[in-house]
Amino acid sequence: HDESETLSDIDDEEVDLYIHDEEGKHIKKILWETANREYLGEQAAKEAAAAANKKAFEAKFENCSEDILAARELAASSTEVVAKSR
Repeated sequence: HDESETLSDIDDEEVDLYIHDEEGKHIKKILWETANREYLGEQAAKEAAAAANKKAFEAKFENCSEDILAARELAASSTEVVAKSR
């Protein structure tokens, strides 16, 4: 057994430096969110845009014929098969 994988050379005091209690986790989360506010905003905007695009796309098919719906399902399943084959 490889000694370097067991972490036996690390003492409990050093481990305690890396393990946070609930308050420590909360503080670290706030610090990370503050430091990455711009990134989080960009991600939220991307998610909102994707949701709006999906909703608009689906609205186009609300009152379409069965043939159009079948073609749409076939296209979606074909895309899925191609993606899985890569």
